[in-house]
Amino acid sequence: MSKNRICHLTSVHPWADTRILYRECASLSKFGYEVHLVVANQKAGTFPGVQIHEVHAPAGNRLTRMWSTSRAMFHKALEVDAALYHFHDPELIPVGRRLQRRGKKVIYDVHEHVPNQIRTKYHTPSLLRPAIANAFDWFEKRMAKKMDGVVTAVDTVRERLLPCNPLTVDVNNYPEGEIIYVEKDWSRKTRDVIYVGLINEIRGIRELMDALALPGSWRLTLVGTFGTPDLEKQMRQHPGWNRVDYLGQRSRSEVADLLAQSRIGIVTFLSAPNHDNNQPNKLFEYMAAGIPVVCSHFPRWKKIMDEAACGICVDPASPSEIDAAVVHLLSLPEKSQAMGLGGRKAMESTYNWGSEEEKLFDLYRKLLEVTPRNFAHNQSLER
Repeated sequence: MSKNRICHLTSVHPWADTRILYRECASLSKFGYEVHLVVANQKAGTFPGVQIHEVHAPAGNRLTRMWSTSRAMFHKALEVDAALYHFHDPELIPVGRRLQRRGKKVIYDVHEHVPNQIRTKYHTPSLLRPAIANAFDWFEKRMAKKMDGVVTAVDTVRERLLPCNPLTVDVNNYPEGEIIYVEKDWSRKTRDVIYVGLINEIRGIRELMDALALPGSWRLTLVGTFGTPDLEKQMRQHPGWNRVDYLGQRSRSEVADLLAQSRIGIVTFLSAPNHDNNQPNKLFEYMAAGIPVVCSHFPRWKKIMDEAACGICVDPASPSEIDAAVVHLLSLPEKSQAMGLGGRKAMESTYNWGSEEEKLFDLYRKLLEVTPRNFAHNQSLER
């Protein structure tokens, strides 16, 4: 086992997940670690500096699939024989504990406030959600206490888990600014408004369609996948769909080009426990692209918009407010461009991945004691 070999595990996310591969794994590889990534039930790809492994588990019901996948992930993780394992899904908590019992160090990466997510899960009966959320809250805190380290994607989740584990750090999911192209000539932009991400009702797609159905001429470029086929069918039959350019899932480079072509980025999530105190990655990607933002009027989001002077906050449940904000920005291109540049400057100074990766490096240093930068030096002293 190499002292600088690390292994990331995900049974849910795609191998090309932005946070896992392009930010954490890529940064750790750049820092000098030997990085492995194990993904489940998908065709693995290749990425410089990261060795990607795939495991397959038989299909079945959700519980059977989770058990089979976790078992396969555990055995592949043992094959990699890393010094430290970093997993990204709550369902892999048992895998992390089994690896610890084999003498391995393990980090749990908490992408979301899961108990709050459970409280708004449509596929869970509403009467059962509070009890399930509370039970998971208890379980997750108990497991976080046992982990060697915990990484969270936002400070509010860090504050929730820090009392359980002093080695809990927030590594915000801010973008790498250099991958986002900024179109400096505003007159060359060909798209009005863009939304990028998962498309579902709690993220405000119905209200956004209602805004498009109002009298007007602005168009929406919609990039991403629908949460369910039924929702997609409903939206395609909505009167507002006539003003939608739906492009489906696109690559990172294609998304960067689409952002550069757009005049406004929109993220009008509805109020929910997991939204109000969170900060969506797309908010910062719009800022990185140098375009103004129309977003929900949650206090946390409004603070970012006000400090950077880069957007307009609206009631996400009000189609007329959404429409008015869009029309206002489209009618004032010079103001919109100034807002976009304000967001870009805020991203470059504060909301960027470079400001976050050092937190990740510091946690790895503490857990591994020997880091790649001094590994060769220490080896030469021992000889």
